[in-house]
Order: sequence, then C-alpha cells, then structure tokens
Amino acid sequence: MPYNQKDFKESNVNYLNKDFDKLKGSLISYAKSYFPNSYRDFNETSPGMMLMEMSAYVGDVMSFYIDQQYREMLLPLAEERRNLINMAKMFGYKVKPIVPAHVNLTFTAEVNAQSADASKVDYTDGAVWDSGIQVSSVANSDLIFETLEPIDFTITASADTNVVRTTNADSGLATSYTLSRTVKAVSAETKTKTFTISAPSKFLKLTIPDTNVVDIISCIDSNGNNWYEVDYLAQDKVPISTHYTSDDRDSAYYDLQGEAIVSDVPVPYSLQYIVTSKRFTRETNEDNTTSLVFGNGILKNGTTLDGNFLDLEQLGIVVPGQTGDLNEAIDPLLGNEYSSLGETPIQTTLTVTYRVGGGINANAAVADLTEFDATTIPLVQNSGVDATLDTVTNNLPAIGGKNGEDIEEIREKTKAFFTTQNRCVTKEDYEARTLNVPSKYGNIAKVYVSRTTEGDITSTANFIGKVQSVQSQISDWTTFISTYLNAVAGSDGTIDSTQITTIQGYLDDIDTQIGTIPTDQQILTSGAGTIKIYILSYDRNKNLVGNPAANTPSAIGNETDFIPTILKNNIASYIDNFRILTDSFQVIDGFIINFGIIFDVVAHKYANKKEVKLLCIQKIKDYFKIQKMQFSQPIYISQLEYDLMSVDGVRAVNYVTMTQHDDWNGEVDLLPDPTFTYSVTGDTQFDDGADITDSGGTPGYGWNYDFEAAYENGVILPPHPDTPGVFELKNPNTNIRGVVR
Repeated sequence: MPYNQKDFKESNVNYLNKDFDKLKGSLISYAKSYFPNSYRDFNETSPGMMLMEMSAYVGDVMSFYIDQQYREMLLPLAEERRNLINMAKMFGYKVKPIVPAHVNLTFTAEVNAQSADASKVDYTDGAVWDSGIQVSSVANSDLIFETLEPIDFTITASADTNVVRTTNADSGLATSYTLSRTVKAVSAETKTKTFTISAPSKFLKLTIPDTNVVDIISCIDSNGNNWYEVDYLAQDKVPISTHYTSDDRDSAYYDLQGEAIVSDVPVPYSLQYIVTSKRFTRETNEDNTTSLVFGNGILKNGTTLDGNFLDLEQLGIVVPGQTGDLNEAIDPLLGNEYSSLGETPIQTTLTVTYRVGGGINANAAVADLTEFDATTIPLVQNSGVDATLDTVTNNLPAIGGKNGEDIEEIREKTKAFFTTQNRCVTKEDYEARTLNVPSKYGNIAKVYVSRTTEGDITSTANFIGKVQSVQSQISDWTTFISTYLNAVAGSDGTIDSTQITTIQGYLDDIDTQIGTIPTDQQILTSGAGTIKIYILSYDRNKNLVGNPAANTPSAIGNETDFIPTILKNNIASYIDNFRILTDSFQVIDGFIINFGIIFDVVAHKYANKKEVKLLCIQKIKDYFKIQKMQFSQPIYISQLEYDLMSVDGVRAVNYVTMTQHDDWNGEVDLLPDPTFTYSVTGDTQFDDGADITDSGGTPGYGWNYDFEAAYENGVILPPHPDTPGVFELKNPNTNIRGVVR
C-alpha cells in the first residue's frame, strides 16, 4: 500500500512554520531574484530543480526534528516517557515505577477480662506487634501484603469490636475476649541491597535493579547512621515518628504532660522534625528502576560535612558590595553551595531496605488474605498472657494496584502536583493540610481555620506585657531579698523569726507571680498567632472531644475528656513545614454544642404510632450523624421536618425543636428535666458558655447555646466565628423525645 498524507501524523507544533512546499517556493523566489540571468529553467525535470527540491527536502526534515524537539519540551504535548519523567522531576513530582494495592487487614487476638469487672476488657493485658507482618493470598501464594503500622491491642476505638471468647463455667461471667484490630497494608514485601562506597562522589547515584520498587524503608551505613529520604536535596528537615513504646509514655492514651494524665484520645505516635545532613532523594529512571541520589557533601577544605556544621562566612551567597555591583542578583535560597545539599557517603557500606510488589494482579478479593506467620515479627510490647495473633482477613477487597504510570498519567499527575504548590496560603490550604495528618499521630475529626482579628492582636500584646511585667517584679524582689539578707548578716549574723516571716512573705509573692505566667499549653491554646486552627477529636464511642474549657483535665473533673497536648504538638510540627513566613498559628480546641430533639408529628389513622415514632427517631439520628456535621454549619430545621414527612405513616409534622433545656416552642413539655446540664454563663452570640464547672454542668456537656435566639426562618444559626462550634447529638437514645398524635 503506497504511503500517502493520511499516514503522516501532523505535529501540534510548527515552530519554524516551514515545510517542503514553502522551502521550495522560497528557493525558486531566491533564484529568480538573485540569479535572473544565470538560471531560468524552472521545469520540474531540470537538474537545477532537482537540487532545489533536495535542499527543500533537507530543510523540511530539519524543520520536522526542530518541531519535535520543541514539542517534547512542552508538558501538554510531550510523548516520550523519558522527557515526561524529566519534566516531572523539574516540577517535583516523583513518577511511580509501579503502584501497590492497599487494603485494611483485620487481626484478632485473645485478651483477658478485667478481674474487677468481667464485662470490660483488660486492655493492659493486650500486646503490640510491630509493623511489617506479611500476609499472603490464598488464591495466589506469591501475592504478599505487609502491614504498615503496629497492631495495638492496648488501644480501643469505635471501629474495633470485642467479642466474648471464654466464660467462667460457675459464674457465667466472661474470662477473656476476642479483640479485632484493623491496620493498613500494601501489596509488597521487604528486600535489602548493599552498596560499598569508597571514594566520595558528588551527587552519588545508586540504582536498585528491581523495576517494582514501592518505597524505601531505610538506608543505614556500616557505622549505624540513618540516611533519610527527602523530597529534594535542599530539604534539611526530615520527619521522625516515635511510637509511644519508645518515648516516655506507658500507653497511647498518656499525654506528654505527665504519666498521671490520661486522655480518651489515643495518639500512638509523636512527630518531630530533625535537621540532618544525611539525606537522599529517590528517582525513577526511564527503565522503571529506582535510584538513590545523595548530596554534594564535600566542603571546600576537603572534609566531610558534619551534622552540626554552621557556615559563619556566608560562602554560598553573593554579598552585595563584594564585586562592586550593588544591584547584582542573589538567590536567598541558595545557602552554601558546598553544604546545603547534604552529605555524600564515603568509605562505608550502605544497606538499603525497600519494598517491592504492586501491579494490577495485586487487587485481592474479599477474605483472600488469611495466611500469615506472626512469629517472625517481634512484639513491641507484651504484658499479656496469650500474646499471639489468632486470625487475619480482609473484609473489603484490596484496591489501587496497577502497573507503572503511562505517559498520560504522568502528564496529568505532574500538572496536578504543580498546581498544589505544596504550601499553605488560604484557609482551605490549612484545613486540608491539618486533615492530611496521618491518623497514627492522633485522631482529628473536625477542623476549622480562621485568621486572628485586631482585638486578638491587642490581647496578645497585653499577654506579652504581662509576662514581661512579672519577670521584672521577680527580678526586683530577688535583688531586694539578697540585699536584705546581706544587711542582716552584716549586723549580728543571725536571723530572727520576724525576719524569716518577712523573707517568707516575699518568697510567697514570687511564687504567686510565677503562677500567673502562662504554661506552655496555655501559650499553645491562647497565645500569639495570626492563624487559629480549631480541632475536635473522636473518643472510643465516636463522640466529639474538645471544648477550650477542657484543655486541662481538672477543668471538668474527668481527666479523659480532653484533646492531648501531644496531638496538638504533632499538628504544629507538621503544619510548620507548609506555612508561609509571615504566618504564625495556634492549635485550639473547638467548641462542642450538644443538644436534644423534641418532635411533634401526626400519624395516619391506619399507622402504628409506636412504629412511626421509632421510624421518626431513626430519621433524626440519620440527619444528625456526626460524620455530616462540620464547624459553623447551620441546621435546617425545615429540611428535617421535610424528611420526617417522608417517614411511612406520618401525615403531618407540627414542629421540631432543638434544645438544651425545655421545649421553647411551648407546645409540649417533653423535656422538663434534662438528663444533662450546661454552662449558663454566656458572653458571645447565643450565649456560648464558659467552663461548665462555673455552673455545675454535666461533664461532657460544656457549652450552653440559646437555640431559641439562634432560630430564624426555619434555620438554627451557627455560633459566632470567634467561637466556632459543631452541633453534636451526643446521646440520641436518651436525647430524642417526641409525640405521635
């Protein structure tokens, strides 16, 4: 079949805008203009036209390749995988050689019942297994999944289940329970490879030959030093996760404030960032192999870079005035070109631990992942009698596994990565980043971000002034006491009881003033900051935990109902890497507004009123599911009434009342004696209350809200933005009451 124009793929780019016909026409015009008397035979069969057409052909081919080269420089038009990978690197996106499947694996183990109360599990009897447990498929023994986090049977959560396993034959009481815990896993298995390094080399590149590397777990040299993976070599801060078994806490429920303070919100890991020069970045090559690239790491004097190295001579920046040109451009991010990109290994052996796996065949079916050997995984913590894992399964299929990214996927993901810009600027940026904190650093249920007002800034200035004033007074009193003691010693060398009382009075004053200086936690929750990040967490019953009044456990008389400081510290450490320079932020407990519901409906004559009432209560429960509720979200009572109209057997809805006390609609007094009480001291819109202990409120129901004042045209308005809150129907079984007529 002869070649024709339809077989030619026309390029989107026409950089020179020259093709064969245009070049031939230009050559003919040139010959006619400059050689009118030398050459006049422009017949297609003439030798001169042959030379012109050959020149036009060469120009057309060169123009085509120039267009192709230019096309391959443009992200939307490039077609060669090598070029797309290089452009992805330029924009900061790391191409994946393969994508692993991920799944939630449910493990079970036996834990004893409490000796004092057999209806409760003795979680202190549980054990903790480290991550890395391998689970294989029943259908395909070559398909292996590895757990990514510890399996902790000392932590409770609302999603986990506890089933009675054994009972006492005489008393009939439970003696042990079968507990289930769900952890994340990926379709991969761990491998290691060693590299022997002799002489130092700038930007050393070590290539792992496997084409299905999922991630790099660790890189350790022969001296026991850890090398850390970073997104780019100029990044000198790396995140370090510490499990509670490795820090000063006895369990995930202990806060960093002290061993005696226990929160109802577990925080398995603490997060901190360290500055290190031992770092590398990971790259995917054209053939889908993975390379580790290290820094330049050699100082000008030939010594290797030390982690405590401090450049005092500004060697990396062109200082204005040095070259005589005050307007010379400088790069403020360059730093020292010989030290800012990290070390390179020298005279050592690197052991790289990594995972391989993934692919389209890794998407296992439900209940297919049941084979494992937990004996190969060490126990992190074991205080239990029966420290063995019983079973494992996947209640949902493994999803997400696929082969390497094709050129269109690389193109689109690079565009998306460039658009995100990896920094927090807007309110939505801060909220998304906060919710992106992994759950192992603490449970974050709701997030709301606002900017500090002018009044807050004034309050902050007063706050700082108070601290400075106290410091000045303490300094003055210390000097006075020292002078007083010297004077007494200079007279007769003795101090009588009157003088001791005087000195003790000054010391008491100093203690009092020291007590007025805010603690670290008070500064964290009410200190300076241009950005306020309000958070709420879930407890084991999936009730919200928060309220500023509960920042210290003693404020509510229940040391479990508060957000632990370690969780706030983890959020602060994480967000600090994405904020812009002019932003400072504080992490604060959000406000929880609990309430009850009263409804009055009319049923059809044929309907069973008891059944209708149960259906109405269930409809209200569904409407107020805590997963749907967000900060500063209005409640549309008219929509709830419309939903109740859809209940089978309901003829009409008289009204629905949200309340914390009585039925303010005044129709039916169904809640004369609430099962919960709130603070009645309000100082903001709709009387958001203060500390519940001020008015004898019920622990866990901390904030008063005037629903009648907040009701407007069928809508319950949210609280003021200065006190952002979430409406929570905490105990629907007791706090929903109604009548069916």
